[in-house]
Amino acid sequence: MYIFWAVVSFIFLFWDFKKTNIIKLTCACSFMFGAIIAYKFPSDYKIQILSFLVFSIIFYFLIKSIFKKEKSDLKKLTSFADFSDKTAIVVKDIGKTLSIDGIGAVKLNNSETWSAKSIDDKEIKAGAKVEIVSRENMILNVKVVK
Repeated sequence: MYIFWAVVSFIFLFWDFKKTNIIKLTCACSFMFGAIIAYKFPSDYKIQILSFLVFSIIFYFLIKSIFKKEKSDLKKLTSFADFSDKTAIVVKDIGKTLSIDGIGAVKLNNSETWSAKSIDDKEIKAGAKVEIVSRENMILNVKVVK
């Protein structure tokens, strides 16, 4: 019977590769633990089903909390509203925009460090205060605050 549990687990796991879903991932993990229980207790179907139900509840809340954290981390990176009209301190010199090493680094709120480049093609030394004007992927476009 443990082979049945394992096969169903792999079916849910491969189905989950197409598009990750909390329910499919929960079922895959729960069926795998059901296979382990079925291997240990091959003739006791009540324990197998009960363990499947218990592990389903546990894995659902565990996986849901992981997805929630990842979603909030992703939201931090995608919203430019978090950066607009904010200032930062340059921690690595920013060179001229057209030069090879024109990208420097700025620190936001004394915690996050981001790559940055000057929008007005000027060199900006470390320690200078800059305003964030826009963002291109993971690089902030900045200008010196006067």
